[in-house]
Amino acid sequence: MQKRVFLTGASRGLGLATAEALLIGGWSVTASARSQGTALAGLAERWPGQLRFVAADLSHPDDVERLTTAADLMEGYDAFVSNAGVAMDGLLALMSPQEIINGIQVNLTAPLLLARACIKGMLPKGGALVFVGSVAAKTGFSGLAAYGSTKAGLSGLSRGLAREYGVRGIRSNCVLPGFLSTDMSSGLDDSKLGQLRRRTPLGRLGEVGDVVGMILFLISDHARHVSGADFVVDGGMTA
Repeated sequence: MQKRVFLTGASRGLGLATAEALLIGGWSVTASARSQGTALAGLAERWPGQLRFVAADLSHPDDVERLTTAADLMEGYDAFVSNAGVAMDGLLALMSPQEIINGIQVNLTAPLLLARACIKGMLPKGGALVFVGSVAAKTGFSGLAAYGSTKAGLSGLSRGLAREYGVRGIRSNCVLPGFLSTDMSSGLDDSKLGQLRRRTPLGRLGEVGDVVGMILFLISDHARHVSGADFVVDGGMTA
């Protein structure tokens, strides 16, 4: 029987690469993002009937509520990959309250509510939850205090869910990527990028493919005894 996964933030970057890898692996993918985009639409054409797109902006509570009450969530997925996130780059004292509130909504509140809904459908048969966090949850970076706090919240959420629902066969883990060569890092200037490379023992920013493999492992049967853990994928930056 084909396994089903619910993936957020699927239209670009890590989410898009994860969606493609899941489709190649035979998963039935429900992919959520603000808009589908040409790349994700291309995947839907290549895998007709295997990829379903659901438009949702996780910064809007009404969209989150619509997702959490969808019938297919209640039927139960085999895995939930919480990948959607918003960058929050700036000194805390200079950020507006709305920027902070919006970041918390997308990076922490929405994943918590979506995980709650997915768990209800997983209770009869078990499942796997994977939250995409950040190394900013483990170590400080100037300008990422607000962002790091939301990602640290995901780690705490994941560990708590591992304790609460392990007895029902539900595993929960958190992946903590370092800085990746994606749209989210494209706004950094050359000086900042150089600093990040020098801070990384492997000497480069990560690629999305470096993280996809970890996500696939954690939702697979190979990780059937892995739960409540953080997995850092940062080229040694936080070593």
